[in-house]
Amino acid sequence: MSSFSYNLIDEPWINCTSRDGTRSMGLRELLLSAHELRGIESANPLFVAALLRVLLALVHRIADGPRSARDWGSLYSAGRFPEEQVNAYFQRVQDRFDLFSEAYPFYQTAGLSILDANGNEAPVSATVIMHERASGNNKTIFDHTTDDTPSALTPAQAAHALLTTQMFALGGLNKKSTNHFGFQQSYLNAAMVSGIFIALTGASLFETLMLNLLLPESHMMGSDPVDKPVWERDEIGTDKARTPSGYLGFLTCKCRHVRLLPEQNGNAVTVSKLHIAQGEAFPDVANPSFMRKKNNKTGEWYCPQLNPDRLVWRDSVSLFAFEQGIDERPAAFRQAVAMHRDVPFTSRYLCTAIALANDKANPLAWRAESLPVPLALLEQKETVNILISGMERAENVVRILDGAVKTFMRHALPPNSKDINEKAAATGALRFFWDRLEGHFNAFLSNIASDETALTEWHDKIANVAHDSLKSCVRQRYADSAATLKGWAAAVDELNRKLAAFNSKQGGGNSEGKL
Repeated sequence: MSSFSYNLIDEPWINCTSRDGTRSMGLRELLLSAHELRGIESANPLFVAALLRVLLALVHRIADGPRSARDWGSLYSAGRFPEEQVNAYFQRVQDRFDLFSEAYPFYQTAGLSILDANGNEAPVSATVIMHERASGNNKTIFDHTTDDTPSALTPAQAAHALLTTQMFALGGLNKKSTNHFGFQQSYLNAAMVSGIFIALTGASLFETLMLNLLLPESHMMGSDPVDKPVWERDEIGTDKARTPSGYLGFLTCKCRHVRLLPEQNGNAVTVSKLHIAQGEAFPDVANPSFMRKKNNKTGEWYCPQLNPDRLVWRDSVSLFAFEQGIDERPAAFRQAVAMHRDVPFTSRYLCTAIALANDKANPLAWRAESLPVPLALLEQKETVNILISGMERAENVVRILDGAVKTFMRHALPPNSKDINEKAAATGALRFFWDRLEGHFNAFLSNIASDETALTEWHDKIANVAHDSLKSCVRQRYADSAATLKGWAAAVDELNRKLAAFNSKQGGGNSEGKL
């Protein structure tokens, strides 16, 4: 029997924000006080997304549903999760949430071992389950340590890394043998890698969980009686692609078989080594919480991945737009509209987008973005049309800006220069444009349903930011000379002239030049 124990039900391993600040708590306290908490606090947004999925699975099991809109409405109207049912569930699964249990270690595979050529155990560094730490040949997002640098994780840190890797582990070469699964050539991506996770966020953690607590008709995975979260399963599972038993199995996908190796480190228990192998994969399952986008050429819908150079809000038309008979928005959006007919919602929420960008199994960046979501934007086609018009304006103006920057380069560079496009891109004017526009976009969304001038004001902001981009990234970057002064005059003239012509053609806003 293991001498180590760390039960996630009551150990304080999750940081949550409330009106009184940030405090740490276990799963039981989190659910019982969810109506008083604002959200989960973590420097790693991938952990927030992973924990949210685990919490949703817990609420589904505690509530034994909900199976109907009436059940969902009753739970939502109560304003908090039922204490008796929360305690009863955790009492029943108490032994399944111990991080270091020998029989059923939480979210792990008991007895798993990586074996060397002689059949001896060969555990690896705990950094292999942390995107923010370097390991092997893998690149990292922030860290510059190596496998030779000791990495002793506290039990709380190990739990964070475990949940995150189960949802966001990247594929790549493995080439290791294990006692349970034999030789494994490679890893597959975890279930949350191949898209951008979208969640509606309410005023409290309780409201956030409820807004993303999907009914069977919303997630379209059925409600099979054998479906259960991974911590309730007795079998160790597979290392192959398969179809999940249902929505609970999908929410708690065991994408990696892991066994943490706790050790006594002075007065503390730490984890510096572990065993790991490929787990189950669900490549053919459509994630109901992913953002979907329409291919303009083929008309087919797909799940875009995070582009480090493109903020998610720029694809807001895909996120919020719906067509007659076709609604590819995240399931929580569609369900909120349906529930609003019977449940008194507030008129405004936030939409949170969380994703991991990667290239060839190397993490490039993670990102969490929040956008204001007026309920009218989810319900009314007319409001969506205003958004579509506004984003079309931004895309057209950035093309005008790009042309003006290239005009400057044609004058500033030597005749017949072949570096015009490269030098124009190096100014960073387009990146500056989108970065500066983000705050104005949030204001546009906030007012889109209530202020008739929202679209006109948005048009003006777009034009102003285009002028600021040209000035900051071109005029202030190049020293004065006859060529650069001539180029600057030509660039400003082109920007002003084309903005005025475009504004006159399209209508709305005062896009006259100010440079």
